[in-house]
Amino acid sequence: MAKTKLRKDDYIMIISGKDKGKTAQVISVDSDKNRVFVEGNNLASVNTKAVKARKASEQSGLIKRPGSIDISNVLPVCASCGKPTRIGMEVVDGKKVRVCKKCGAVLVTKKAAAKAAAKATVRKKVAVKKSETDLEATNNNTQDVVLAPEGIQEENKTKTTVKTRKKIEKTATDSESNGSAEDK
Repeated sequence: MAKTKLRKDDYIMIISGKDKGKTAQVISVDSDKNRVFVEGNNLASVNTKAVKARKASEQSGLIKRPGSIDISNVLPVCASCGKPTRIGMEVVDGKKVRVCKKCGAVLVTKKAAAKAAAKATVRKKVAVKKSETDLEATNNNTQDVVLAPEGIQEENKTKTTVKTRKKIEKTATDSESNGSAEDK
């Protein structure tokens, strides 16, 4: 079978069938059968019987479950241009990435975006360590930085700078007093 370029959590537009023109998010991809399960669309009614061996949380009767759609009947929607598009592959920084054929933007899933954000915060932490000259100040500064949303992180930065200033002043006064005691 052909390898599909669609991934879980991609946004797609259905281009044929009863839900034509609707956009939805991919729940799962069955690459062996070339089918996609889509959230909220192509719902199929499944009759389940009540059996003693089943879990108490499961219901019996007609239950709506997402049905599968053939991959040829959907197109991914580009996050940057907002249009349904085909997917191309390019090599960027030694890695193969999926690219929008219409605008050329890189298509990123939620998981990949989360990994990139985590790497960026680690890089910032390392940069803070390298930029400080005093060893104690760097250790205290990196311990106090908390990964949080942008607004909260700004508050933490101001707290850490005040703490590190006080500690630097304290170490400076201690070293001056020790230096003057040695001179006597």
